[in-house]
Amino acid sequence: MAFKTGTEIKVGIFVFLALAGLAFMSLQVGTGKLLSRGTYELVVYFDNVTGLKVDSPVEVAGIEVGRVGDIALEGGRARLTLELAGAVKVPGDTVASIKSRGVLGDKYVDLSGGSPDSPVLADGGTLARSDRSADLEVLFQKVGQIADDIGVVAKSVANVFGGPGGEQNLRLTFDNLRDLTVSLNGMVQQNVESVNLIVANLRAFSADLKHISGTNRDGIDTIVANFETASAQMSQTLERVNSVMAKIDEGQGAVGRMVNDQELGDDLRQAVASLQSVAAKIDEGKGSLGRLINDDTTSKELDKALEGINKYLEKQDTFRTSLDFRSEVLADSGNVKSYLDLTLQPAEDHYYILGVVADPDGHTRETETLSRVWTGAGYSETREIEEKTERDKITFNAQLAKRWDNVALRGGLFESTGGVGLDYFLWDDRVRLYAEAFDFDHDDPPHLKAGGRLYFLKNFYLTAGVDDFASDASFFGGVGLSFTDDDLKYLMSSAPIPVN
Repeated sequence: MAFKTGTEIKVGIFVFLALAGLAFMSLQVGTGKLLSRGTYELVVYFDNVTGLKVDSPVEVAGIEVGRVGDIALEGGRARLTLELAGAVKVPGDTVASIKSRGVLGDKYVDLSGGSPDSPVLADGGTLARSDRSADLEVLFQKVGQIADDIGVVAKSVANVFGGPGGEQNLRLTFDNLRDLTVSLNGMVQQNVESVNLIVANLRAFSADLKHISGTNRDGIDTIVANFETASAQMSQTLERVNSVMAKIDEGQGAVGRMVNDQELGDDLRQAVASLQSVAAKIDEGKGSLGRLINDDTTSKELDKALEGINKYLEKQDTFRTSLDFRSEVLADSGNVKSYLDLTLQPAEDHYYILGVVADPDGHTRETETLSRVWTGAGYSETREIEEKTERDKITFNAQLAKRWDNVALRGGLFESTGGVGLDYFLWDDRVRLYAEAFDFDHDDPPHLKAGGRLYFLKNFYLTAGVDDFASDASFFGGVGLSFTDDDLKYLMSSAPIPVN
């Protein structure tokens, strides 16, 4: 027998290796471990895994992503180990459920849900959520229960309607149902418009409720929260009431003693009887209070007295007092002229001004002396004019003012001389323009003064104008302080009182 050539041996070895590789790959495909590399495991628990086997597929959205690696019993539940492809990421809130393909198909594990914000499970992690979907066994069991219930109902119906009497009752029932159906049909036909209107109104009402609940959701939540708060407060109130009632029942406190103390109850009845006696005397017109209530003359006199008191109080409310202090710098001499005025205003349309003026320039008076001397040929006249200036003179103001809307007219003493003044108010009395004429003399022109005040903040104002512009005009400017009676009350009440 001749030996085979080397080529035939090589071909035989290659065919053997190919068959061995094909057999290995077939075994790997049969066991589902051909692609075992690059996988990781997850654990999930089920109460029942009937029909599910090892190597059953695991799918996500109908796509196979792994296999069931192991099924074991742990703590009375089925523990499944899922082998998943490494590229598949499973969030922690994913739900695992067992499903079947078709009516008689194989079982598989389906992974569904899972939010992108949930952390991804790592190798060896556990799916916390599992769901056992309804299978054929459960379905057949429920169908059997329904069939049993139908049998019980059918038996009950047979007992009710069995026999000639039952048949007659059944016929009578159907006749009544037919009559009722005819009556209802006629009623609906007669009131079809009303029914349609009712349905339309219900639809509109439902839309309104939906709109109200949608636009006022925050308000509804607030109302519910308020109801919860009120309920808690009501519960606390009831507990307190129960506590108070228990104390009263035990005779604690004044009310408890009043309820449980017989002597105190007798005293209370006597007091009520005395009050009834007094009320009866008042009703009969006895005593001062009785005459006051029953005598019209007394009540009228009391009304008059109260009316007088009200008028007096109204006058007191309208009476206002203000204190004003200002300093004016005279431009020609540089001296400062100061004023302190007290204004008493009993009504809106008239007021009184009392003040003191400190004038450093004083007043200059001219005294003319005429002397006549007999010279034999006749009389010789000699005139002497003497000027006398009184500096740092203190003068006084005492004026009566009458106001009409924005105009006020003043008259009286102006720096210890007679005079008149005119005021004009602007911008709710924030600006005051005034002109004054006083010190009327036959030889000298009167003292004329004009200026204005601008009030700012609350108690301060600026003043400027021209003083004595009829003879020797001098511009002036200054600041002032004004305090009302409310300010004075506050200052007096806030001032500290020395304690000896």
